[in-house]
Amino acid sequence: MNDLSKSLKILVDRYPGTMAELARQAQIDRSSLYKIMDGKRMPNRAQLQRLIHALGLNARQAEHLTTQYDELRSGAQAHRTDEALYELLQTAMRSRDNLMDDVLAPMPRSEADLEAAFTSRCYQGYQAVTQQLYLLLTRYLRSEEKRPLMLSPFVGERALSSILIGAFSAEASPKPVWHLLRFVTNNDAQENFIGNVRTVSRALPFLVLRSMQYEARLSCAPSAGPLPGLLMPVYVLFPDVVVFMDLNLQKCICLTEPSVVQCLRMEFSRQYLEAPVFFSLASDAHSFEQAMAFGNQLLDNETEACYMRAQPPVSKFIDMKMIARYAPQALAALETMPGLADYMQAWLTAPYEFYFSEDGLMDFVRTGRIVDVDASLTRPLPPEARRELLLRMRTACENNTAVLRIVSAEAFPLDPHITVTAFRGRSVVFCTLSDDPQEGFCREYTLRDAMLANRLADYMSNLKDSSLVCTQRYTLEYIDFCLRLL
Repeated sequence: MNDLSKSLKILVDRYPGTMAELARQAQIDRSSLYKIMDGKRMPNRAQLQRLIHALGLNARQAEHLTTQYDELRSGAQAHRTDEALYELLQTAMRSRDNLMDDVLAPMPRSEADLEAAFTSRCYQGYQAVTQQLYLLLTRYLRSEEKRPLMLSPFVGERALSSILIGAFSAEASPKPVWHLLRFVTNNDAQENFIGNVRTVSRALPFLVLRSMQYEARLSCAPSAGPLPGLLMPVYVLFPDVVVFMDLNLQKCICLTEPSVVQCLRMEFSRQYLEAPVFFSLASDAHSFEQAMAFGNQLLDNETEACYMRAQPPVSKFIDMKMIARYAPQALAALETMPGLADYMQAWLTAPYEFYFSEDGLMDFVRTGRIVDVDASLTRPLPPEARRELLLRMRTACENNTAVLRIVSAEAFPLDPHITVTAFRGRSVVFCTLSDDPQEGFCREYTLRDAMLANRLADYMSNLKDSSLVCTQRYTLEYIDFCLRLL
């Protein structure tokens, strides 16, 4: 039982009538009123005001209840906000594992199957709708078409996302995708923020698809659901066919009339290009030098940032003397990459917090690989270099000159290829390292929302005092354990 329900119980006990009479006067269902009294349900503001009126409370009593309500609501919203931000980080770190769990779309048997899908007609039933969409996506991905695929704000639900992920995962040719993300803007700012964070989470799996050149812009609306009068709120605009669907993927209409398709794509383009950019691809799979140039735009000794990735930031503790001793081949790169020295200096002095995994640290101890440096610049470091870097990390952690914490493996199963960085007051960067050097060093997306970056940075910074992250003492003890292995 919370403070608000305790106060209400005292006041209701003084009420001269019955609970049925009070419920009727307050226009609240009697069973709901009992739950409010027991602290099992929180009233909304209108219900609270009707209770205050029905109980005949004076101004002081009404103000006391309203204050308790605001404090309780604020705490509940803060908890839900943390849950939404936790879900965002979880989704980002597990994006590469996001397979077609719910939708088993059939692979087309031949090119004839693909062309047969190009037709104007209506499809009914979940299986028929998903099969038609999958065939059209495969047809588009195998074509030479360069025009973007256009997605409605409601392309983010689990089933539809799975179809897109499955189709793009099966094809190698990269295609541009434009997506309108729907953000809610009304008077309830905190609830809006929670819903908007979950909208972002649903889009994150698209960022790791090599064949999807994804970009999202914001479409702001007063509510989260479809606008009144919209019969088919979900749509996918191909260059030569339009697919309209309902939210449950039970019905779809395909239109192939060229004038209709062109008209709808032009209207989408108008809305899209007028909307602010939210997710943007820094550049497709790019080199370490390009990644370094992008990093130099964000790195400085004033902007605070929080990093979450599998491997600890061992490169942050490398100086020129260590390079000369253990990686002399990298010295030549200082001449051919003029920004490398500046990047190293900024990386060394930037006030960042780092959250990493035991497995990531152990991988460095066993292999000597530094994941955030191009393999052509440095070979795996010898044991004595690994030991020196671990000692420097330990000193920084112990002296609090850098925040270094191991995260709980159960809370955050960190992917060794993915890094999430929240730059306070700026943006959030999602980086995916390449498996194959021929595909470039990494792929980076920027989420351009300063408020979301601040809230995520606050959440990540507060992790060090939560059960989701190991203590400083545990982190030091684990570093000591790794040192003994060397």
